[in-house]
Amino acid sequence: MKRDIAALTERTFDLVVVGAGIYGAAVAWEAAARGLSVALIDKADFASGNSSSSLKIIHGGLRYLQSLDIPRMRTSVRERMFMLCMAPHLVHPLPCLMPTYPKLMKSKPVMRLGMLLNDIISFDLNRRIKDPCKKIPRGRVVSRQECFKLAPGLGEAIEGLGPVTGGAVWHDAQMYNSERLELAFVMSAARSGALAANYVEANGYITEGNRVVGLRARDLIGGGEFEIGAKVVLNTVGSGIDSVLSLLRSHPDSSAGKRRIKLSTAMNFVIKRPILGDHAVGVRSPFEYKGAGGVYRGSRVLFLTPWRQYTLAGTQHLPFDGNPDGWSPGEEMIAAFVEEVNRAYPGAKLRLDDIGYVHSGIIPMEKVDSKSGEVNLTSHHKMWDHARTDNIEGLLSVVGVKYTTARNVAERTVGRVFRKLQRKPSASCTLERVLVGGHIGRFSDYLERVVAEKPNGLESEVVKHLVHSYGSEHKGILSKIEDNPELGHKLPGSSEVLMAEVSHAVREEMAVKLADVTLRRTDLGSAGNPGEECLQACAALMAVELGWDDNRRKSEIEEAKSVYPA
Repeated sequence: MKRDIAALTERTFDLVVVGAGIYGAAVAWEAAARGLSVALIDKADFASGNSSSSLKIIHGGLRYLQSLDIPRMRTSVRERMFMLCMAPHLVHPLPCLMPTYPKLMKSKPVMRLGMLLNDIISFDLNRRIKDPCKKIPRGRVVSRQECFKLAPGLGEAIEGLGPVTGGAVWHDAQMYNSERLELAFVMSAARSGALAANYVEANGYITEGNRVVGLRARDLIGGGEFEIGAKVVLNTVGSGIDSVLSLLRSHPDSSAGKRRIKLSTAMNFVIKRPILGDHAVGVRSPFEYKGAGGVYRGSRVLFLTPWRQYTLAGTQHLPFDGNPDGWSPGEEMIAAFVEEVNRAYPGAKLRLDDIGYVHSGIIPMEKVDSKSGEVNLTSHHKMWDHARTDNIEGLLSVVGVKYTTARNVAERTVGRVFRKLQRKPSASCTLERVLVGGHIGRFSDYLERVVAEKPNGLESEVVKHLVHSYGSEHKGILSKIEDNPELGHKLPGSSEVLMAEVSHAVREEMAVKLADVTLRRTDLGSAGNPGEECLQACAALMAVELGWDDNRRKSEIEEAKSVYPA
């Protein structure tokens, strides 16, 4: 996958997708696989926004039982199943626990009924899964004793709910590396014929009358402005939709200047140590909200999930009405969330220096509950055909909600694109394919076989890391080591990431900045600052590949360090 800016100017595409988060990447793959000519651009790197700032869970929709949204629950169950099949190296079953309390709606009988209904509604949850280690077990209710065995750091009781009486156990799925999963969508799109380019900013629409026929764009790496011709333009920029649509304000028929969505902040922590066993735990956090009618006290659910040798904690949501570009939580906000996690799960005993990395972003919400103060997130994706809303042809916008349903929303969106093109839609084929790296069959068998081969004399832990990160594409890393054995050395401070992965990221995966490699192509910095020596070594390798001088190398190192807590 090469970054070819010139190729973006050489033809008119059926579809240009602006925004390469998971929804943009999924649309690009879906559209290219169905025969459309596609370009995908983003003003930053792939998966550099909300798509990487998550708890890395692929949901089966259990929470939708509360609102009896059975269709959405069925969609989530199916899409979780497809994810387990499409990217078997990157998506794995995850056991989850929710404590129960005496209060009726949080009690064991109600949760037992919930588990039963979940099993009935998701009766075919493993229908396409052939790999036994990917199958999702049925839910169950456990005793108080077993609940504390699974989550020994739980508090004995919660104010307003009473003591823990037991727990409900179910399974969802977890992404081993959410950034590489999205990159697999982008690379799958590219191998299906799409042109993808990161660090390309859309700074204007090209119009003919009331029709959008392309984009004006700027290359943020090489410099220069250019135009991209398009029969249809699709915005998938998430919370940035208003700023992107504001480029149409000069159009006499456009109402694009109005605010389309309400926004909420989102914050998760990467904790630098394990505080759980194998189970993710949903814990209730006491919460106080000062509203117009007085002070309300309640609780909201936080999730703690084991992830590799770390723990993820989140998500804190707060209403937001500012400019979403560049927002990040301040020290007070981070410290307050540390305290909230400790109240919810006393065994965590978190300190500020336990936080290796803070995931933060701006996401859509519906409203703030007037009594509890809890943010109610947007429950469904939103799509705008601007021919209907703004009298502008050739322009669509989609704002997604969950990583889980991105492929499904992409399938629907591309169906709309075909109608805009006045072409008979070809059938979706992405359900029958695996993503780049997914050609491995049974994951455990594949992993065991590759480890036994001891390729290039690599340690077993290194080989396991390569298979988990790259799947069948790990052979590309091995070939670089065969060409240059020096690349088989681990980077300083890392127990598993090889120098060859840096070279591979630049040559094959369009990494053009140091942070692209440390945060989104490898595991070097996904849980915390990898250290000065590691950053220096990684930057030196990239300098050779990309011709950086000393000043550029130093600035890349400083930029890569800036994302971590001081």
